[in-house]
Amino acid sequence: MQVFRKVVQILSAMAVNSAFIFGQRRPDRIYQGHLKQFCSPGLNCYACPYALTACPIGALQNFISFSAYHFSVYIGGFLLLVGTLTGRLTCGWICPFGLYQEALHRIPTRKFKLLPAFRHIRWLMLLILVLILPYFFGKPTFCGFVCPAGALQGGVTFGVFSPQIRALTGLLYWWKIALLIFFSIGSVFIFRLFCRIACPLGLIYGFFNRISILGLNHDPQRCLDCGLCEKVCPVDLKPEKGEYLSGSCIRCLKCRDACPRGCFRFGVKFFSEKF
Repeated sequence: MQVFRKVVQILSAMAVNSAFIFGQRRPDRIYQGHLKQFCSPGLNCYACPYALTACPIGALQNFISFSAYHFSVYIGGFLLLVGTLTGRLTCGWICPFGLYQEALHRIPTRKFKLLPAFRHIRWLMLLILVLILPYFFGKPTFCGFVCPAGALQGGVTFGVFSPQIRALTGLLYWWKIALLIFFSIGSVFIFRLFCRIACPLGLIYGFFNRISILGLNHDPQRCLDCGLCEKVCPVDLKPEKGEYLSGSCIRCLKCRDACPRGCFRFGVKFFSEKF
């Protein structure tokens, strides 16, 4: 299953960054075709030259910034739809920046666990940088000051291929590059560091993990408490204790693959509630 998941991740990343198929040839300009009015499910920067679609977090900030008292039904409905269907399955299977971090984590080094307290930083990112500051200042502050996906896909690309952007680079640009380096190096040692401490999109999707249509079920009667699922969980959860329902679970299904008793089942919950 993990090989299949990796294939899906790679194909998804390629699909949402395939604007070259639609005539976008140059890496120093942003694709502005009709597909850009739609959102990609994962964190994929609007400013990436080859991005076909917009980022849902960027779109949410822009609607809050420029629509005054009106909350976009579209972006709200999009997040509700994806969350209800998949929960954080999108994070584990589709998000391009998640794939980037997982690739870095494969570098052979000593690995560390994330201290649980750091998970609360995501709330500050969502409430302050995505919701509050864009409303009062009319700017997408999370994209502008934090998002490492934007720094990687947009900042680095335009910094290399666009002389005009290089001429305008200043302190903010290098701050974003520094954050990208921090999260990149951190992901070598801690699995998906950015996702777990700073990604507001993962936090939103995590709200739906308990109710999403696609999800995991666990049969405690089969469970021997062997601890194998906990041992393989990349986000340091205890799946056998019900933590597969928490907002931190990215539905990578490593717990299901590792369980010798078949205690976990993935699928449409309506059909898989009973084994």
